[in-house]
Amino acid sequence: MEKKLPESIYIAKEFSPSSGVLSKAKLFIKEFKTFETKNGIPLLLLFDKRSEAFYLICHLESKLLSTKSDFDAVLDPLESEEYKLNRNIYTDNNAYKLMATDALQGRSFEDIVVEFESAYRPDKPLKVFGGQHRITSIQESVKKGISTVHGVRVYFDLTIEQRFNIATANNTSITIPNDLLDRMQEEILGSELRDWCQSVGLLEKGLNFADKRSPEGIPTVRIARTLLVNFYRGKSAKKDDFHMPVVCASGTGMDKYYKELREKITWNDSALKSMGEQFSKLHKIQRERVLNRKEDKHSEFATKAIHPCVAASWAYAAGLFQSDANALKAHYDIADIGGTKDDPLNAKELSQARLQGTDPDTYRGLGARINSVELGRMFALFLLQATKASKRGINKKLADAAIKSYIAAQKDNEAKKALKGI
Repeated sequence: MEKKLPESIYIAKEFSPSSGVLSKAKLFIKEFKTFETKNGIPLLLLFDKRSEAFYLICHLESKLLSTKSDFDAVLDPLESEEYKLNRNIYTDNNAYKLMATDALQGRSFEDIVVEFESAYRPDKPLKVFGGQHRITSIQESVKKGISTVHGVRVYFDLTIEQRFNIATANNTSITIPNDLLDRMQEEILGSELRDWCQSVGLLEKGLNFADKRSPEGIPTVRIARTLLVNFYRGKSAKKDDFHMPVVCASGTGMDKYYKELREKITWNDSALKSMGEQFSKLHKIQRERVLNRKEDKHSEFATKAIHPCVAASWAYAAGLFQSDANALKAHYDIADIGGTKDDPLNAKELSQARLQGTDPDTYRGLGARINSVELGRMFALFLLQATKASKRGINKKLADAAIKSYIAAQKDNEAKKALKGI
């Protein structure tokens, strides 16, 4: 060992931390009296080769963690301090309740992961990347007078890419929701998708995407990407094509369709903006009418519009109808028509639609699953509603016709493929 610093930090001779890392590490030791420092034990500066980031492992008292931790850490504080990196805190589950009980009994938690960063919200410089539920339970124990020490991994002077890598790695160990992974990936790309969603009303100003699908109806990154991808796929399709919407992949890396499209998007395009506004209108009316009625107030009915299958098929139809003003108007007018119970998507009757003799007993109705058949059926519903139905609006008769129409289109497509091989 060599390069001993006056603040009792040791650096292995093979490591060469930057001046930024060293200055922040020294500042951390100065501001935070670690358990090791109080007991005359030097700290070792370690290096994570995967993220190329430096960190210390030390122990801090409960009160320090309780008051100095910031759960709203962001990837890029220069871009915005409002859109947090972490998922929300969920305390209504057995795992957290057990954790809280342990904390009250003096449990010493380990490997809480933070970055020491005082550039924003300097009163809480420990930006939490892993362990927010443990710290929440520690905060509750401090209120009861419980004090112990906890193991903390403290990173210094991170780049945006390093923050993303470390946050992903540390959250993966606690089964990070795919939607949160998507949200973090999108933060790396920039704010364009979030800004667009706010501009069309899908997100309120200052609100970020949901970190998992929830009954509150806040869209996820996956839904926003799916809307854009299918709008452009439909727009470039020909009327006689075999139309197949897609749902963007989630949590497994960048979706290939969205990756190909993103750099080509004109975010202020009037047709794109209109599509977003109309979908936002449909989603809001669907949710309000379901939640305000006396019966069938199920959350899956209220959030029917942002089910991936429904959103993909609706957006594909909106893109296809860009060349047909009458069909486009009929499509967008769904929001104002209402179904049997006045919800535009008539979610209950969609749940009852099925092809007798083909669909299994476990089939939950039209637009409830994510697969190619369901996407094709759902698109057929929107296509028939806007172009063929004598009475506008969605009902079970239309849903049953859409299922049969998709089967016919699928067989026709298979026949065309077979003829090409002759």
